[in-house]
Amino acid sequence: MVERRTPLWRRLLSWIFLILFCLAAPAALVTGWARQTLIDEDTYTRTVARAADDPRVQLGVSRVVVTRAEAMLSGDNPSATEALQSRVVAEAFGEVTRGVVESEEFRETWETTNRDAHRLLASGLTAGQGQPVSLDFSPLLDEIQAEVAALDLDVPPTLALDAEALRINVLDAETADWVRRAIAQFDLAFWVALAVTVLALLLSVGLAPDRLAAIGRAGFGLGIAMITLMALMLVTQAWLAGAAGDGGGVAIGAILDAISQGLRVSAVGLALVGLLVAGVCAGLRALRGSMTRRGVAEG
Repeated sequence: MVERRTPLWRRLLSWIFLILFCLAAPAALVTGWARQTLIDEDTYTRTVARAADDPRVQLGVSRVVVTRAEAMLSGDNPSATEALQSRVVAEAFGEVTRGVVESEEFRETWETTNRDAHRLLASGLTAGQGQPVSLDFSPLLDEIQAEVAALDLDVPPTLALDAEALRINVLDAETADWVRRAIAQFDLAFWVALAVTVLALLLSVGLAPDRLAAIGRAGFGLGIAMITLMALMLVTQAWLAGAAGDGGGVAIGAILDAISQGLRVSAVGLALVGLLVAGVCAGLRALRGSMTRRGVAEG
């Protein structure tokens, strides 16, 4: 009876605000996490520092050295013998590099180059416009060359690794500018998304003819929204990795895994809470309906 007496416009508005809540809640979570993790240089650097021990990062850096060394050695139209020789020498460089990237010097270089990249993206928004973002591992060049010399390897004169060979592009200029524009709007986006989330939830429940059912719908919607957010995070990570240069995809994938760990945990937690609320509300509604039917039968 209560449902029939409720004006249609109130029920429609309740559903509209529920949809708005489901859209705004993930945006509030993402922008709030970004304000805490991405904007502050020290927080970002501390968070991403642990990725230095990620085997994917270490393997990615060594692969860049192997690929570039092999390209320098083989030239444009190598013969089969030249291609084989270049691969053998390049693999030796790779073995040396894999040892170097496991050292403490690599961890220090990783932290420094990520701090510099963060400054170019987030701290110097105006100065960095139109510039790509790269990770500079050139401080490791001397150690790599020293390790190669210790191997007594016959290095052809065509192979001359320089600082440029140890710079890995992670974002091209266009993608970097897009990230800069997003970072500049994080504060405003967070407060707007948070206000919309709270207001939409209150109005969705307040306008609903059955508030217990409305709370259950909001919980279920929150769970679905968080699951969708996690899927979008995977798509975004794949897109950013695809936009990176050679070796950069592996590096940026490890960086995103490191810095988004807190976001993923929060999304999973909110999804579980939302589904739990939906389940509890469904149980209470079933209990209420059972008690109503019993009262009618007894009457």
